[in-house]
Amino acid sequence: MDTYSSKLIVCKAPFDSEAAAKQKAILENYTNPWVRISVEGFRCCKDDEDEIRIELINLFKSCGRDSIVDFPREPLLDRRAFVTLRAHGDDAHVAKEKALQLNGSNMGGWNALVKIAPEEEDEEYLALSAYREALGDELLYDKRFMFGITVKGYDTSLRKDEVEKALRAHFSSCGEITHVYVNPADKFTNIYFSQEEGEASAMALDGSQVDRFKITTSLVATTASSNTPLPPGETYFGYCYPAHMLEFGKEMQEKIDFYMTEWRLNAMTKKLRALKKHKVWTLREPKVKALKKPKAGALKKLKAWALRKKLKSYRSRF
Repeated sequence: MDTYSSKLIVCKAPFDSEAAAKQKAILENYTNPWVRISVEGFRCCKDDEDEIRIELINLFKSCGRDSIVDFPREPLLDRRAFVTLRAHGDDAHVAKEKALQLNGSNMGGWNALVKIAPEEEDEEYLALSAYREALGDELLYDKRFMFGITVKGYDTSLRKDEVEKALRAHFSSCGEITHVYVNPADKFTNIYFSQEEGEASAMALDGSQVDRFKITTSLVATTASSNTPLPPGETYFGYCYPAHMLEFGKEMQEKIDFYMTEWRLNAMTKKLRALKKHKVWTLREPKVKALKKPKAGALKKLKAWALRKKLKSYRSRF
């Protein structure tokens, strides 16, 4: 079974000089003109998130052109929602003021407590968003998943590796196969080809037999075959999300979790180093002041000695 390998799976620490410069540029592009706020006051479980998300999008739609609502990973422990607003006319300050004016809004059973998200949380969120976006774009436009088909009707009693082996052999004459995804639960398999001709040849095998089982083939949603999505806020009519983005959803989340763990550790290390330097200077400061007194006394004695020596030399001349 193929797995998705990414160039982004191992990242340099965000606070290394080169990596820090790159990440700063990403964040600067990403933050302007977005405003991130937090909303409290609701009682949330996973089943309620979609309903609350719609309510918050409607509440803040007058504050900006677009809004994104996300929740902490543990909503029972951290009962907040984060709303990221894209300002009208790139004026983040106006979007922020409009959002804060909605503090206390009646949401039908609860009142929205609106705050500006703490800077450290905002920084972490932007790092997460930038990495997720980069990782998603890398997978979305991966050439291995440009052309593909969905196969159904084969012997679903076989193991996943047996299904893959049988279908690879059956479609091997169509061209180079770049990836095979077997879904035992929904009883279908997606097969991807390096060339569009391979996809066309595979489609021509619709109705053929694999171990006496008649199979059906259909085009799978890929980056090449899916329609371009409309701008945010409009209906995505006729657009189908590329199948491979869903296939590797779990692996992508694991990579994101790994990256953010490293990010948080590096952020904590940076803060601890800064705190340590501050404490060292604070501890040293009294000592420095204490050393200044004897140094000043020694300097006075040295000047007095030089003055006496000069005076003695002057008197010896007469």
